[in-house]
Amino acid sequence: MSHLNYNHLYYFWMTQKKGSVTQAAEALFLTPQTVTGQIKLLEQRLGGKLLIRKGRSLEATELGQLVFRYADKMFSALAEAGINIVSITTSEIRITVLINREDVQKAVRVLHDTFDLEAA
Repeated sequence: MSHLNYNHLYYFWMTQKKGSVTQAAEALFLTPQTVTGQIKLLEQRLGGKLLIRKGRSLEATELGQLVFRYADKMFSALAEAGINIVSITTSEIRITVLINREDVQKAVRVLHDTFDLEAA
């Protein structure tokens, strides 16, 4: 798999966390159409539907549940470490550290433990 767009994954994750596209859009300061469009691009990238409409609500498909669990683990671990992702590619993750110097070791430990990383 080549590059996965961080924003697409984040918008999908936020939709699941907030319970609706409208609430996610409000939290992200975007239109619902923008969020829906980004989720559709993620679905195209992953080759399957992430959400299905059930009446007025959206329900995650099996693929959507899997992607959400992965995204939730990733975003939660990064938030715990005080890290904001700038971009993700298959070969590297660029991050901005938003913590003080004393917390850097904790952030590295959280990332290492969560993603089983090796030092470069």
